[in-house]
Amino acid sequence: MNNKKSALINVLLQKYREGKGTLRETQQVENWLHNLGKNTPDAVNTSEEKLVKAARKNVLKNIAPQHSVYNIMRPYLRVAAALLLLPLAYLIYSNQPKPLIAAKQQFSTLAGERKIIRLPDSTEVVLNASSVLTVDDNFNEKFRNVKLSGEAYFRVAHDSTRPFIVSTGKLKTRVLGTEFNVHAYKNESNIKVAVVKGRVRVSEHKQNGNNKPLGNVLTHNLLLTYNVSSKRYNTVNADAEKIASWQNGGLYFEDADIQEIVMALSRHYNRNIQFADTPVGKCSYTISFLHEPLPKVLGVLSQLTGITYKTAQNKIIIHSKNCH
Repeated sequence: MNNKKSALINVLLQKYREGKGTLRETQQVENWLHNLGKNTPDAVNTSEEKLVKAARKNVLKNIAPQHSVYNIMRPYLRVAAALLLLPLAYLIYSNQPKPLIAAKQQFSTLAGERKIIRLPDSTEVVLNASSVLTVDDNFNEKFRNVKLSGEAYFRVAHDSTRPFIVSTGKLKTRVLGTEFNVHAYKNESNIKVAVVKGRVRVSEHKQNGNNKPLGNVLTHNLLLTYNVSSKRYNTVNADAEKIASWQNGGLYFEDADIQEIVMALSRHYNRNIQFADTPVGKCSYTISFLHEPLPKVLGVLSQLTGITYKTAQNKIIIHSKNCH
């Protein structure tokens, strides 16, 4: 292998080890490492294969068990990349497969489920129940683009050269490095962005392709609420950490109507909860729960809002009280 090719391999492995590679580069290196020691058309000789197996065995033996975290970059492969960086560069290149076409990565959760996802730039995303996160195939190149349907908490790794952009319908939330919560379920009328740390810019994507900023930059404990139908928005002070308490099994509602509360309960507890009638009026409530069983939560809501409920055929049927 000539010096130019060797240098290219070294650069890719170094970027992979440091978590700075693009999604396409990450997939390419993982494929190299995954195929080390396998019998391919360009298989290495017996002595080289023994070297690979021994190296991989030593790497895996010294790695502690990992937590159950959905990782685009497997931790043991990153360690392997660091240890095999120079000695096996030629071996990797000689077994290099055809270039991979990077595809969008998609992560989803069911009702009652939460997931932790770590992106190639070391950003951590906590995905709430009944949500979908899509990572663009060009992630970590000029921009770090993701799309969200549902709710997620983002701990964005700082990178001033590559903005992190969350698309939710017509809204785009742009940051460089911060922590914030995005609530954007398709069956709800409002999209909400709450900032825990740092600064966030929320814009509306217009038909002409331009992005119109919605107010000023959001900072700590500011909450922007955007109505999808009216396209109006407002910004208020709020407790952003309480809003994001769902990460730890909590539920927090601030100025929420009974329909919004019931939909959140259905997702959180993975139960089929329906209204027997259409709630009338626009009463709003601020209330929180932490690790409470569903019957107790419904009992509190019954006292607070006047609703009644019953269970029938694995469904919870709610009768709402008119609100004025």
